[in-house]
Amino acid sequence: MALQRVAIDELQLGSYVVAVTRQRGDIVVKDAGWVRSPEALALLKQKGVLEVAIDPAKQLPAAPAPTEATTEPKTTAAAKPPRISFEQEINKAELAFSAGTQSLQASFPKLLEQEELDFHELSSVSNRLLESTKRNSQALLFLQQVSQQNDALLQHSLSCACLMAAFAARLKLPAEQAQLYTLAALLHDSGALLLQQLYPNQPYLDSDATSYSIPMLQQQPDCPAELLQMIEEHCLSLAQQQSLGGKMLAIVNSYSKLTAAGKNSLQAAASLKKAEGKTLDSELCAEFLQCVGLYSPGTVVRLKSGKLGLVLENHSVHPDKPKLKLFYHSLHRHHLPAKLLDLSKQSEEVIESCADLKKYQLELQHYL
Repeated sequence: MALQRVAIDELQLGSYVVAVTRQRGDIVVKDAGWVRSPEALALLKQKGVLEVAIDPAKQLPAAPAPTEATTEPKTTAAAKPPRISFEQEINKAELAFSAGTQSLQASFPKLLEQEELDFHELSSVSNRLLESTKRNSQALLFLQQVSQQNDALLQHSLSCACLMAAFAARLKLPAEQAQLYTLAALLHDSGALLLQQLYPNQPYLDSDATSYSIPMLQQQPDCPAELLQMIEEHCLSLAQQQSLGGKMLAIVNSYSKLTAAGKNSLQAAASLKKAEGKTLDSELCAEFLQCVGLYSPGTVVRLKSGKLGLVLENHSVHPDKPKLKLFYHSLHRHHLPAKLLDLSKQSEEVIESCADLKKYQLELQHYL
């Protein structure tokens, strides 16, 4: 059957998309595939796709509607979201991450102009990040590691929010508390906006940014006092950090800055351990490093065979056996067909070390 062009607003779930035929932006469909969920459809729209080519012969049948006989009554107890696979969650996580990007892009100029922020919207963004983390924290950890924003401050803020959401889930914090901590991570470095405006291209310390963040946020009528306390404490010594949130934000902020500076997950973990007892809480550091994993999602590793793989998802029991996407052979210097490899299900391949793609003149964005 011939391919058929369909406007994005008319695209049905179960359609097999072969190519993008009209768009705003530069999205590329790397592989043909089915649109299986509303989230996948929303992601195409969000990225500017206007029309696609589909293969009608491969249309999936619609899911049958539930009947009275098969419909079970809803329970009144709040059910814990089931943990789903990385592959199932990544599209939903990308939507949550994109919502955070858009919200911050709208909020930062308002802070500079001393306009009132919409804390309800910002809290909603935090909740979306937390919901993704509850389903599978590895997807957001992956995105915060591999995303590349033109604005370093925006990149750092989003990275900290994703890390905080995963950290809060690891500690099993109550929903309201986790939401507040994630919101604090989103806004903690907002004072850097003013610093960059007053002193362009000049380096600054965390404490410098904080000294501007607090007054800016204090002017916001809906800004919680606990959020301000967290931000104020996160760049102080450990002895001066009185709140759990301040201690967690100090760890999250440090890890994000280390990885942004080019350190891999092993190097970043070593740096955190050196700061334990000085600016970082030892017990919380241990929990956080368990949260992000030995090889955090988004890290490139080299196997003893010479193959390079991108870490997608860590194993809950075996930290040295994550799930990888293989893409290059460092010894033979050639690309490999993209292939998923779960190290926990075989014994032939073993991680040798983290890998620096610059050594091979490769760009990470080409392999996502």
